[in-house]
Amino acid sequence: MDINDRPYAFWLVSVPWIGQGPVPKILNAFGSPKEAFLASDEELMRKTGSKQVSELIKFRKENNIFRKYDEFMSSGMKLSFIWDEDYPERLKYIPDPPYALFYYGRLPENNKLSVAIIGARQCSPYGVKTAHELGVKLGENDVNVISGMAFGIDGISQKAAIEAGGYSCAVLGSGADICYPDSNSDLYEMLKENGGILSTYPPGTPAVSRFFPPRNRIVSGLADAIVVVEARIRSGTLITVDMALDQGKDIYAVPGRLDDELSAGCNGLIGHGAKIYLSPSIFMSDLLDDHLKDLESGFSVISDGALLKPAFNSEADKRHRKFEGKKDKEPDIEERLLEIYRELTLFPQSAEEIDIHLRENGETSPGETGICLILMELCLEGYAVQVSPGCFCKK
Repeated sequence: MDINDRPYAFWLVSVPWIGQGPVPKILNAFGSPKEAFLASDEELMRKTGSKQVSELIKFRKENNIFRKYDEFMSSGMKLSFIWDEDYPERLKYIPDPPYALFYYGRLPENNKLSVAIIGARQCSPYGVKTAHELGVKLGENDVNVISGMAFGIDGISQKAAIEAGGYSCAVLGSGADICYPDSNSDLYEMLKENGGILSTYPPGTPAVSRFFPPRNRIVSGLADAIVVVEARIRSGTLITVDMALDQGKDIYAVPGRLDDELSAGCNGLIGHGAKIYLSPSIFMSDLLDDHLKDLESGFSVISDGALLKPAFNSEADKRHRKFEGKKDKEPDIEERLLEIYRELTLFPQSAEEIDIHLRENGETSPGETGICLILMELCLEGYAVQVSPGCFCKK
């Protein structure tokens, strides 16, 4: 498209609230944004009539789109249309690809592997640790980390990737100029500076609940694989998984305890054929085996979305069979502290529960009061954390 025609294309995607839904129909009817813009109100309504098109007509009457476009171009935000060179190649092959992306920073590079990390906002220490470790691993290996910058798993993984020297991109359910949630303002600025912030919604669009499900298809569409770290059985995270399956993406889920509400969604995904996430290194090996060859050959073919392979003898399967977990290195602390530290896990426990466990195993217990004092000492030393009154986890 000629650079002089870009303001007309800008007009098609800059009306708040209507999204980009009517764009394909308009282009099919008129052939180009410029022809659509120059058409009369009556012709626009006759060929593509809808409430959304009437909003475009209203916007055209009330605004000088050339001035609007100039203001946008001087704002610091960028705009990539589906025909532009920097438009992410992966998005071209999803159902209903976005016509345009508003963004700050950089868009994900096409020649790098890309992973979406999604999960619970109110996550457990287990989820925090898992998301952080995976974000660091991907960042260190120059893998794009895609997420929604939500509080919890999303933000934790993205911050870890950036701090590890990698790239992360946040896909927002608002305009790219609106930080949502406000609590992630530091991460927002970090991503603008060292990663990317993108949205299909025009600047100034507020964060409204109905805008988030459509943005989830962009999160999954930008990724080669999706990792779900903690999700309740009716979690909104699973909407992204459904869209990822429609796009033929690989789904990984972090397993959890059977009675843990935060792991119910992940365990259910595994039961329905999702791959099990076991560790950052095993996941990286799977990612390289499954997607590096596809990446090198281009994006012309989408996988059929099958989650289970017919024969379990691949290198990835062998790695999974040999996985035995890992044991954290014990800190160099006094033996009395170490005995209680060894009882801690990433799941909250009370002093009473630790006391009972020690006695059941025939070990000497300093009693509930003594355990409480030791736990507080471990917290001060940075080896434990109190997640709720009387309940402690390994840090």
